[in-house]
Amino acid sequence: MFDFINKHLTNIRALQTFQVMRYAVLFVTGMLFAQAGLSTELIGLYEKLLFFASVLSFFWVSGFIQALLASHGKIEEGQRSKKLFSVFVVVMLCSVLSFFLFRVAAGSFIESDNKAISTLVNLFSFYLLLANPAFLVEYIYLLFNKPKSILIYGVVSFSVQLLLVAGPVYFGQGASHEFDVFHLSICGVVASAAFRFVWLLVLLFKNAELKVNQEHIKSLLIIGSPLIVSAVLSGSIEYINGFIVQHYFDDTTFAIFRNGAKELPLAMLLANSFSNAMLPKFSDAQQLKQSLAEIKQSALRLMHFLFPVTIVLMLLSKTLYPILFNASFAASAGIFNIYLLLVISRMVFPQTILIGLKKTNAVMLISFAEALTNIVCSIILIQFAGVEGVAWGVFIAFTLEKILLIFYLKFKLNISIQHYTSVGWLLIYSATTIAAYILASGVI
Repeated sequence: MFDFINKHLTNIRALQTFQVMRYAVLFVTGMLFAQAGLSTELIGLYEKLLFFASVLSFFWVSGFIQALLASHGKIEEGQRSKKLFSVFVVVMLCSVLSFFLFRVAAGSFIESDNKAISTLVNLFSFYLLLANPAFLVEYIYLLFNKPKSILIYGVVSFSVQLLLVAGPVYFGQGASHEFDVFHLSICGVVASAAFRFVWLLVLLFKNAELKVNQEHIKSLLIIGSPLIVSAVLSGSIEYINGFIVQHYFDDTTFAIFRNGAKELPLAMLLANSFSNAMLPKFSDAQQLKQSLAEIKQSALRLMHFLFPVTIVLMLLSKTLYPILFNASFAASAGIFNIYLLLVISRMVFPQTILIGLKKTNAVMLISFAEALTNIVCSIILIQFAGVEGVAWGVFIAFTLEKILLIFYLKFKLNISIQHYTSVGWLLIYSATTIAAYILASGVI
C-alpha cells in the first residue's frame, strides 16, 4: 500500500487531500458540537469568531501564498533559506496587525455585555496570530517537493485540532457548566494553532537562514499586492450579494438565498488547491510548454471527477434540500443549482498561468470587472428572476472573469486555451451540466 502511495502521490494530490481534510475537520467539529447538545448561541459564537477571523486575514494570506508560489517555483539551493525567512517575516507582521484589529473590532461585531464572552473573544485573537503564519507549512513542503510530508502534517495537525477543539464539548456533554466546556474548546482552537506554529518554526529552523532579504520582501510585495486586492474583490462578492438580497427582499427570502448560495465545496477546494500546486511550475519560463501540457492533462482528470458529481447533485437537489433542511427551504435548491454551474468556469485555469508568469496586475484589473459585473447584473436580473437573479449575476461575473483571462493570455501572451484546456471535453461536460440544470429546473 505504501509503495502504491509513494508511486502515485504528487504535490497536487497531496495538497488537494490536505484541503479536503481541513474542510472535513471543520464540518465534523460543527456536527459534534450539535450532537453534544451545545447551545445554538455558543455554536453561533464559535462560527462568528471563525468568520470574523477569516474576514481579517483571507485576502492577504491568499495573496502572499500565491506570490510565494509564483516567485519560488524554482528556488536555487543557495537562496532557499534566505527567501523563506523573508516570507515568514512579512506574514508574521500581517498576523500581528490582524491580531490587534481583531481585539479592537471584535467587540462591535460580537455584541455582548457578558465579560466571560469578552474574555473568550480576546483569547480567540491568539488563534489569528498563530494560525495564519502556519498556513505556510504545507506550501513550504510543496516547494521542496515533499508531498508525503504534506499528508503527514495534515493527518497529525488535523487530528490534534479535532481532539482539542471538539473533544472537550463532545466528551463533556451533559456537564453542568456548558460554558466552561466551551471555554476549553476555544483554548483548544488556540492550542491547535500553536501546535502548527511550532511546527512551522521547526521547519524554518531546519531549512531557513534567519536573515531578512530586503530584495525578496520587495519582490513579494510587488507580486502579492495585486493578488491581495484581487482576493478582496472576489471575496467581497458573497457579502455584496447578501446586502443586495437584504435590501430587496425580506428575512425569509434572505435565509432561503443564504442556504442555497453555496458552491460545491469539493469543486472549490480541489480547483483552488490544484491551481496553487501548479503555480510554481509556471514561474520557470523555460518550462512553459511542458507546464501547459501538465495543467491540461491534470485539469482533464479533475473534470472527469467533478462534473459527474455536480450533475448528480443537481438532479437530486430538489429532493435533498427539504430533507437536509425543511420544506421551507425547498426554493434554495434552485439557487444552489445555479451556483453548481460555476464548476464550468472553475475547470479552466488561465489565472494560474498568469499568476505563475507574474502578470498579477492583469488578474487584479479583471477582478474589478468581475465585481462590477456581479453588482450590475444582480440588480438588473432581480427585476426578472427574483432572488435567483442574484445567483445568475454571480454566474455571469465568474464566466466573464474567465473569458477576459483567456483573452488576455491569447492576445497578450499568445497562449491559446487549447494549450491548457481540453476544450472538447469541457464543451461536452458543460452542455451536459446545462442540460441537467434545465431538467432539474423542470423547464422541459
